[in-house]
Amino acid sequence: MSGESNKTSSKGSTRYIKAAMSYAKFIKEKYTYIIISALIVGLIIGVFTPSPGLVLRQFNTPLIIIMIGAMGFTITFKNLGEAVKDIKGFTLGMALNFLFAPFLCWILAQIFLPSYPELATGLILIGTVPCAGMALVWAGLLKGNVPLATVINAATMIAAPFLIPFFMTLYAGAFITINTWEIFQQLIYTILLPVIGGVILRELLERKFNVSQYLPLMPAISATVAVLLMFMAINTNIKPIISNIPLITLLIASTILVFPILFITSYTISIKLFTNDKNIAITYSAGMKNLPIAIGIAAMSFTQLTMLPIAIGFAFQMLTAVSFYQIFRRVMLQRESEKESPEKQFSEVGKITSGIGAA
Repeated sequence: MSGESNKTSSKGSTRYIKAAMSYAKFIKEKYTYIIISALIVGLIIGVFTPSPGLVLRQFNTPLIIIMIGAMGFTITFKNLGEAVKDIKGFTLGMALNFLFAPFLCWILAQIFLPSYPELATGLILIGTVPCAGMALVWAGLLKGNVPLATVINAATMIAAPFLIPFFMTLYAGAFITINTWEIFQQLIYTILLPVIGGVILRELLERKFNVSQYLPLMPAISATVAVLLMFMAINTNIKPIISNIPLITLLIASTILVFPILFITSYTISIKLFTNDKNIAITYSAGMKNLPIAIGIAAMSFTQLTMLPIAIGFAFQMLTAVSFYQIFRRVMLQRESEKESPEKQFSEVGKITSGIGAA
């Protein structure tokens, strides 16, 4: 009897694992469509009522902790130690994330949103948050240096609670009053501790069994929570925005520029210093920002309007990532064809030579 019950239990657990992996695969493959759908649905419902978003906002903090904890589970202490193996690439990735990106967003805020301090703060917040976890996925798809992308991702997550308050005070302090200590405390509780907790939990579980089969599920959980937070931002803010058409124009004009500039700058600098695989890793690690964290910070520490540039940024970031994916793919295919061309040329020469001999 016990053998049969064990078999039943094993079949049940296998079924759950398959269902979880199917869910993770669906989120990974359809994430762009999910984001756009959530934006549209949040917008349409928000025209009539902000109630769904207000309900979600009550669970804002636990949702953020779940999201960050799942991200932390994908990181290991070994990842952090890998930084010393490529200090040059690691340093450039960190500099682009925490020096160039905040400065860029501050410049754009000064140009487009000087009269809208809350929106300017949200735009600057985009530049201060860590590298996006999705950068690892894109780097992998393009045969980039995934270990380097992983190191940059892990290090930016750990450094974020200490650097975000500083840069927000430095750049956003010109627009609104920033309580640096309060933001730091919130980030310790909602980012640093969940990240470290996720890392430690993985280290402990790996001593007992192989957790690799569950790793694809973690980004899917984070992505799902991110979509809920993005929906909340759009749903609760759309009414005051649609009453001010010029504001929509400025909001889109400022946000749409962030990610192409980040990608182009990261690509232009790193292509001169590194091999193609490292160039891909740095371009995506510095070009993509962890917008779920940004929207979580905005919800906890600032006003509702602060979340709007971040919510819109989800769509623009994904479109930029897809566009650069196509560019990198073309470059890769071109290089592969160039490698093949000498063989083709040799083949053609052989045909011509044999033709001459036959003549």
